[in-house]
Amino acid sequence: YLAVWLAYLPTDRIERALSPRPADPRVVVREVKSALRLAAMNPAADALGLRLGLPLADARAMYPSLIVDHADDTADQNLAEAICDWLGRYTPLVGMSSPDGMMLDISGCAHLFGGEEAMRKDVVRRLGSQGFTARAAIAGTVGAAWAFARFGDKRIIAGAELPEALLPLPLEALRLDAEKID
Repeated sequence: YLAVWLAYLPTDRIERALSPRPADPRVVVREVKSALRLAAMNPAADALGLRLGLPLADARAMYPSLIVDHADDTADQNLAEAICDWLGRYTPLVGMSSPDGMMLDISGCAHLFGGEEAMRKDVVRRLGSQGFTARAAIAGTVGAAWAFARFGDKRIIAGAELPEALLPLPLEALRLDAEKID
């Protein structure tokens, strides 16, 4: 399986429409319990150490020049679905694995693109050329591919090395509810 993760999908969607693409810290906010909270951020805001769920007022107190946009879940979902359709160029078996991820069953397809690593690199390169920050990993199970795309340093994990390769990953890689992890 090849898992694709678009960690900055909401801000990538917004910034793709801007020319030139700004390098300034940008956050996307959503109202949660009568307060605006960070729901997404671009790499520049991420590098500042901001965290999702932080109240916008706190983020602005630390960084007054933040660019702020409001969440548009419909636009993000439509874009993710369009990317899923586009990924059909690699395999007919593509599906959403989360709001910001896609899963491809590449059984029998990788050789058409020069092998697994060449295929993975091509996906990341082509998405990057379209303005998306993408990470991708290949593993023998859906869960492992998902985990390594988001948390791992390895990009292709063979079956025999999987148990040992999973050990250093954080508990979030198990896709458990946050309250079960705490």
